[in-house]
Amino acid sequence: MTLRKLIAFIQLTRPLFLMGGVVLYALGVFIARSQGITIDLPRALLGQAIITSIQLMTHYSNEYYDLETDRLIGADRTFFSGGSGVLPSGTLSPVVAQRAMRGCAAVGLVAIFIGATQSPLVGLIGIIGLLGAYFYSAPPLRLSGSGWGELTASIIVALLTPLTGYVLQTNRIDPIVFQIAAPLVLLHLAMVLTFELPDYAADLATHKRTLAVRSSRNTVGWLHTALIIGAFVFIAITATSFTRFVWLSLPLAVWQIGGAIWRSQHAWIHLGWFTFGGLALFALTASLWLIGFSL
Repeated sequence: MTLRKLIAFIQLTRPLFLMGGVVLYALGVFIARSQGITIDLPRALLGQAIITSIQLMTHYSNEYYDLETDRLIGADRTFFSGGSGVLPSGTLSPVVAQRAMRGCAAVGLVAIFIGATQSPLVGLIGIIGLLGAYFYSAPPLRLSGSGWGELTASIIVALLTPLTGYVLQTNRIDPIVFQIAAPLVLLHLAMVLTFELPDYAADLATHKRTLAVRSSRNTVGWLHTALIIGAFVFIAITATSFTRFVWLSLPLAVWQIGGAIWRSQHAWIHLGWFTFGGLALFALTASLWLIGFSL
């Protein structure tokens, strides 16, 4: 493999996004530690292997199955939406993404099987996560264009990921994980909606029926705003001592809401900054919660 192709493969992998899986998984582990559980490092590493392999499979699957749409995005691509742009450029063959996807799925299945020997619940959660992540882009379900993909992705990322970390440490499910994950699911869903806006024209042209295509950019903008408000209202209602750092992300939430309102009344422009704001809000809130549980 030439250096040029190696760099392209790293771009295809989108390693920056893997940090989200690390933070959310660690959140589940540290929720368990806050209850007096001593962290089992081998189990923690096994769970991270499950999460990262599924996440990588998803990246490669999205690149492979969304190739037609990504070719049409062109200048509308942002750093966070529209794929990596590697396959449309022709630098790598789609077969590379397909083989990487299958390899990561195989690794994920092995890790899930090993995890199931430690906790049957992890086996169930892992299989649900892997199948949901694969069929997000892959036929015949292709959830990303069904109207259910956005919610499916948010549940897998913001709920099942920390739940995996918690269950592997405790061998049980606790309502506190759902309490912490609920607003994160809402914020992740708001983030996914920001990613759909730059892709709107390409998704429409390829009949990929995302929520933005099914409704309109303005409708998605207002839904995005409602989700952020709902997340912070939920946090306020269920506030605990672990919530104290989370409020530091509130100014960013206000900024993101203001951006959505302005664009809905004027024009949907500067979407690169809007998608960055959606990602930053979700990532910062999850990180601040992790800090709250780890200190």
